[in-house]
Amino acid sequence: MLSFFNRLSLEARFVIALGLPLAALFWLAFSGAIERQKLAVNMAELESLTRLAVEAGELVHVLQVERGMSAGLLGSAGRHFSERIVAARDSVDRQVARFIEHLEAVDIDALSTQSRLMERTSRYALPQDMPQAESRYLSFLRDLESVTALFQDVDALRQRTDALTITSQDAVSHYTRITRELNVLVGRLTHLTDEGTINRRLGAYHALLMAKELAGLERATLSDALAENALSPAMYRRTVELVGQQAAYLTTFNGLADTSPRERLFSALSQPELQPLNAFRERLLEQPGSVSSGPAPEQWFTWQTAKIETIKAVEDGLANDILATAQRLQEKARIDLAKYLAVTLLVALATVGLSFLILRHIQARLTLAANVFQHTQDGITVTDPSATILDLNDAFTRITGYSRDEAIGKNPRILQSGRQDDAFYRALWQQLTSSGSWQGEIWNRRKNGEVYAELLTINAVHDERGKLQNYVAVFSDITDRASEHQRQLEHSAYHDPLTGLPNRMLLSDRLQHAIATSRRTDKELVVVAIDLDDFKTLNESHGHALGDRVLELLAKRLHAALRDGDTLARLGGDEFVVVIEELGTVQEAETVLQRLQQETSSPLCIGDVTVRCSASFGATAFPEDGVDADTLLRHAHQALHQAKLNGRQRLQWFDPQQERHQAALSRLVQRLETALANHELQLHYQPKVDLSSGRLIGAEALLRWQDPRRGMVPPGEFLPTIEQHPISITIGHWVIETALEQIERWHRQGLTLTVSVNISALQLQQPNFVASLRRHLARHPTLPTNGLELEILESAAIGDIQRAGEVIRECRALGVGVSLDDFGTGYAALEYLKYLPAERLKIDRTFIRDMLEDRGDQAIVKGIIGLAKAFDFRVIAEGVETEAQGCRLIELGCPEAQGFGIARPMPAAALLDWHHQWQPPISWRSARHSTA
Repeated sequence: MLSFFNRLSLEARFVIALGLPLAALFWLAFSGAIERQKLAVNMAELESLTRLAVEAGELVHVLQVERGMSAGLLGSAGRHFSERIVAARDSVDRQVARFIEHLEAVDIDALSTQSRLMERTSRYALPQDMPQAESRYLSFLRDLESVTALFQDVDALRQRTDALTITSQDAVSHYTRITRELNVLVGRLTHLTDEGTINRRLGAYHALLMAKELAGLERATLSDALAENALSPAMYRRTVELVGQQAAYLTTFNGLADTSPRERLFSALSQPELQPLNAFRERLLEQPGSVSSGPAPEQWFTWQTAKIETIKAVEDGLANDILATAQRLQEKARIDLAKYLAVTLLVALATVGLSFLILRHIQARLTLAANVFQHTQDGITVTDPSATILDLNDAFTRITGYSRDEAIGKNPRILQSGRQDDAFYRALWQQLTSSGSWQGEIWNRRKNGEVYAELLTINAVHDERGKLQNYVAVFSDITDRASEHQRQLEHSAYHDPLTGLPNRMLLSDRLQHAIATSRRTDKELVVVAIDLDDFKTLNESHGHALGDRVLELLAKRLHAALRDGDTLARLGGDEFVVVIEELGTVQEAETVLQRLQQETSSPLCIGDVTVRCSASFGATAFPEDGVDADTLLRHAHQALHQAKLNGRQRLQWFDPQQERHQAALSRLVQRLETALANHELQLHYQPKVDLSSGRLIGAEALLRWQDPRRGMVPPGEFLPTIEQHPISITIGHWVIETALEQIERWHRQGLTLTVSVNISALQLQQPNFVASLRRHLARHPTLPTNGLELEILESAAIGDIQRAGEVIRECRALGVGVSLDDFGTGYAALEYLKYLPAERLKIDRTFIRDMLEDRGDQAIVKGIIGLAKAFDFRVIAEGVETEAQGCRLIELGCPEAQGFGIARPMPAAALLDWHHQWQPPISWRSARHSTA
């Protein structure tokens, strides 16, 4: 089937492809027209059934009149209504004829029957052989049979009434059966259609009919009672029931009818003409015996008839509304059918025309595509998902030498030259499968065996569902420029693009070669790592373009300073590496190193800008410091790092002892990272008290390490070692977060105090320190005011006095207190204190320890206390271990202290118990009073 379709012309394929949806379109249009035709027929049926319901209601009305007069005639033994009943019977006969006429107009086929319903054989009879409906109209047809069967006895009933051989109750019962069946018929009609508006209005119409029917029964009952001049208890109860049922049906009418019919009925029943009737009914219901003084039967009949006629007027208006609505629906259905047929015809014509234009456009586009495919200078192949060639162009034959017949049905691997290995093709297919395309250079072989280079692009083609359909390959012959390009690629792979110096890859190769030569010749070599100092600042000040120019000029200078055979490489950024070979001793490299230092320190003139640079050098020697290239480079960088730490702009030789220290630091850092993850780090808290009162004023959070193997590790064994390592910053943030959580926990337990944490110089110098602190505080919105205090080493503060001052001000703006720790050991100039807006000075323990025996220490303590007062700092002493030290501090004016003499650092859980039990020495209180 597919091969047959492929052999067809483009026009034939398009006609087939378009014909099927067009056929479907016409079928849908035809189906829609049939549905709308059915709707139009249903609306016509709806109009007929609605009119039949109205006629049935009219028939009920005239039968009610005849029923009332018959009851009055029989109740008065022929004295009343003998003349008026004749006209009433004529009205009934005429309405029966109209009802039968409209009944015959109903389309019985639409009611799912096989023959006409009303092929009358007599005036009131239905045909005996009429088949029953097999649809929802079956109950309706049965009701018709019941009504018409009752009509057959009307003539006999009239004769018995005229002969006064039947009681008024029996006559009323017979008439009531007929009107009840007619009312049931109307009730059926309210559910016979699917049109909600019609059904609701027919429901209101049926409720009004039932109310009027009950009013008629009331008319007949009281006509009989007035004629006999007596109201029996049974007739009284019947009258009460009829009045209540009328009210119920009128309530139903009000719930179903529209506003206008409801208002008309309310207005009609409120007319003055009906007041005598209402007054008589109320008196009769209250005093059943008042019938003897009531109106004449004809007068009552006239009153009640007037009320019924009033209801009838509203009923007629509602019937007209229902018929008008049914006619509008029928007309709308016919108009919709006509519109649908017209629109369908226009759509079909437009579809055919548009399809023709699309066919012409597609044909032109395909012709253009075919011309491009065949006349392009690039070779093109189209394959299936298994890479079998389905189509190719003339350029493919010209480039490869394979004809169309020779290539179609083959795999493109017939062109492989063997220069690329299997790994190359696996990578090609992996990328093509994952990303849907591949582009690159590839070496192939022509039919005559000649190898050529081509630039190849392969793209995967998927259908709209994402399923792979084809691969399209486009290639061009680039043999002439492939060799030059290959050389450029090799140079780019091994050289720095900015300076032209060897890159890391070529450096590694040359260094390995130099090591091999040194081993063979028993010569030494030196590897030097060079990094410019503050090159980032230079870039930010003058721009990256000038920074690149600096690197270019400096590379030329450094290269000129080397000997022939030495290697200068750039590893990236502002980092260079020099390999100095063929050295009898390491000392012979000193001359070269001096020239390199001189070149990096000499100013560089770039246009109108003069740039001064400096560089740090890290050097290592082979074979003393390493026996392979990676080790030598690592040692050179370690020495460079140490040169940076030692002040920059200097040469640092690799120190094996430093390497051991670095290895130990790495192990410690790794162990501390594990300790953080395993929750081995803890905070202990040392109380701070008011010396005079003994009141607990705060606590210092001190880091402890509970090692599973060693137990509690003293902080002096690990904190000094990591103070310059980034892990100290991580641990510092952990300390802050843990302390904040404990402050909140104590606050909930009723203890509010300030907790201080120690901040290292490295953490304080971080640009984001204040931002990080702000995030910590934000995670604890219920933190008490001034709950946290930072203790900053004096040496860290004066190391960068401007930065420290800014940080302290920002921290205090966040509500965090700041204390200068170990004050007196940093040798700060006194004027520095005015730049540091801290709250508290902390006297170092070294001065407190010997101040009772050493007058110099006591003088220093006294001087610090005086400075604190002068600069409006609070002051606290640490390291108080004896009662006498506390007394002396009180005498000198230092109100706060901490130390082993007060309490040792303790876990958070123990601090509450200590707080409740702590009592200061009596001598401290005495010292306070004597000072006062």
